[in-house]
Amino acid sequence: MSSSDGLVPIIINLAGQTRINEVVLVDENIESFEVLAASFYQSLRPTIPEFYLEQGERTITKMWVDWNQSGGNFLPMETEINNGNLRPVLRLLAVRRGVDMIRVWLNEID
Repeated sequence: MSSSDGLVPIIINLAGQTRINEVVLVDENIESFEVLAASFYQSLRPTIPEFYLEQGERTITKMWVDWNQSGGNFLPMETEINNGNLRPVLRLLAVRRGVDMIRVWLNEID
């Protein structure tokens, strides 16, 4: 499979609820963390338990890549994603072809 179309298949997981995950296609040239977070939230929204939403809609405020360590331990266990490293992280995820996972964290509600 080639990523010549610029779309990267990514497994996203809602941190704290290990059974809530989706597989999505992400444009590796996405503009910003905020755009990616909004896209991931839309994909996860139908599966987010109601108790998470009792005080209103949430947003994704943090994302990490959990790097798959099989085949060598040269990678860190995880990398937090931000606007500064978004493009390189997505490019690395594309090269590694779906063996890693992104965990997302929803904002706290007071």
